[in-house]
Order: sequence, then C-alpha cells, then structure tokens
Amino acid sequence: MLKYNLQKFFIFFFLLSTALSANSYLRPEHLSTIQYGCFIEEKAVVFCTDQEITNPDVIVRLPLLEPIILSSGIQAFRVMATLENMTKLNLNGAKLNISFGKDREAVLNIMISEKIIYKETSSLKKSHLIRSDVPSNLPLYNSLNEIYKSADVSNIKINLQEIIFGDS
Repeated sequence: MLKYNLQKFFIFFFLLSTALSANSYLRPEHLSTIQYGCFIEEKAVVFCTDQEITNPDVIVRLPLLEPIILSSGIQAFRVMATLENMTKLNLNGAKLNISFGKDREAVLNIMISEKIIYKETSSLKKSHLIRSDVPSNLPLYNSLNEIYKSADVSNIKINLQEIIFGDS
C-alpha cells in the first residue's frame, strides 16, 4: 500500500512540476502587453511611451517572438513588430529599434516596408530570423532565449526611429 501511495505521489509531483515549468515560457498573452503609443507632429516622431495614452497617432506592437528549429536542426527565433496607423495619412513604412535586455548587442533593427492606410495595421508577412549559429547574432539570440524561457517581457523596449509617409 505504501509503495502504491509513493508512486502516486511521485507521479503527481512530476506532473505538477512539468505543468509549472511549462507555464514559465513566453506565450502570446505576454506579448500582447507590449504596446507603444506614439505622437507624430509635422511627420516626425515626437513622443513614444509604453504607458497607455489617449489617441496616439501610431501604435507599435511586438506580436511575434517564437522559437523555431530549422530543417538543419539549428535553433532560431522569428521576431516581428507591427505598426497601427492612426495618423489619417498613408504610411509607407517605419524604422524600429527593439532592444531585448541591457546588452548593447541584443538589439534588432526592423524596417516595416509596406503601405499602411489609416486605421490599418502592418502585416506579419516578413519576419526576422535570428539564428543561434550566426556569431554576430549570438548575443541577440541569447537574450531572446532568456526572455522566452523566463516569460519576462519587461526588458523589451521599442524605439520608433522614423515614420515614412506616403501619398495622402
């Protein structure tokens, strides 16, 4: 009887520890908390914040940060940001700088290069692939991996560097 109870205890403990560790990985709801609102004046970015603001001209989000394994077995991350246009003008894109921690090399420059009309959001058709086997990407890959495993998005900072306006 004691052996049976011990087996049940260890099975329960194993399942509980597996469930708790599975919850620590980054999920889409963690990414949904990352949102920067920006004000634009005379076609220039004047202010951006991760705090909720009323009527921002542009909203930048990071909806895609997912680990993948390439067919060659190499580990990588897919990362992409989106831009929601509330400027009442057409946009042809934007330049973003996203930092993933305090390491100066853990930075990703993203160019959104598509037409974004008023009240629309850019697509995720073009994502960035950060591979673990590229030496120059290793600090960025390691930071992404740490963020993914800890599910802590507090070190992700977005800087909207430039808005590219199109024809009205």
